[in-house]
Amino acid sequence: MANIKDVAKQAGCGIATVSRVINKSGYVKKETRDKVEAVIKELGYKPNEIARSMTRQRNNLVAFILPNSKHLFFAELLYHVEEELFDIGYKLMLCNSSERLEKEIQYLDMLKNNRVDAIILLTNNDVEKYLNKKLPIVSFDRYFDDVPYVASDNYMGGVLAAERLLAQGCKNIMFIGDDAQGEYTEVKTDVSKRRIGFFDTLKKHNIDNIINVEYPLKNYFVTVNQFRELLEPYTEVDGIFCISDFVAYTVIKVLEGRGKRVPEDIKVIGYDGGRTFYNFGKTITSINQDSKAIAQAIVKLLVNFDNDNSNTKIIIPVEISEGQTA
Repeated sequence: MANIKDVAKQAGCGIATVSRVINKSGYVKKETRDKVEAVIKELGYKPNEIARSMTRQRNNLVAFILPNSKHLFFAELLYHVEEELFDIGYKLMLCNSSERLEKEIQYLDMLKNNRVDAIILLTNNDVEKYLNKKLPIVSFDRYFDDVPYVASDNYMGGVLAAERLLAQGCKNIMFIGDDAQGEYTEVKTDVSKRRIGFFDTLKKHNIDNIINVEYPLKNYFVTVNQFRELLEPYTEVDGIFCISDFVAYTVIKVLEGRGKRVPEDIKVIGYDGGRTFYNFGKTITSINQDSKAIAQAIVKLLVNFDNDNSNTKIIIPVEISEGQTA
């Protein structure tokens, strides 16, 4: 007598996909559904009602674990992910981790315990050993083995920022980013590639004396006073690339407080798209990552999770968002 594994093998899909077809739950491509139904009929497979009752419970709920929902880009991404999920019948649960590993572990356990159907993971913590990679997880801006992930083209963002500062005639250039220690080529998260693309491009133009100032990824809201201390030793800088728009905004406030003019004396570029709702009198020149396109890619990976996409990565293009600071 045929069983569910036989159906999955002959149909060329996963057991979970067959289960969704049988239970008429979750998303399955029409051509896949038709093929599974044809194989069920061909093999004469009769689902065991007890087994069906023990299949993974569907809650139509996806959890989004992110470090800080006050971060403007994260909030915008959250909005678009919720819109995309709602359109296909899912609700979104916000899990604001505050970068605390213990909170992220507890949220990941919700997936293991069937309280949510899938997780979108945005983290700077090393949570690899806590992931059940057989369950639907999609990562944003962080690579884990056998977990599909989405990122903007962070490397190209660094390239574009360097090219803009060079075109503006900058010679004494600073990067404020995720790590100032060790080799600039070290990758901690996909965001590290902003630094790598920036440095690579400057070095190709024979600029090697690049000032590398650490801005800890785990501290999204460094204060103006803290930035005053970071920038105090560097008086000759004429171009700065910041890892985010918030950092750029704070840096500009510090510079203008010193009597420096932006962009006349110092050019400043951010990353995220120069969101205008900082509302401080000028729009930041920034590398724009498309939050809607990123959200669509994340949801696409989730709904196709059974289609052997565990090593899939989707990179979303970036572009310069014109502003008044570089």
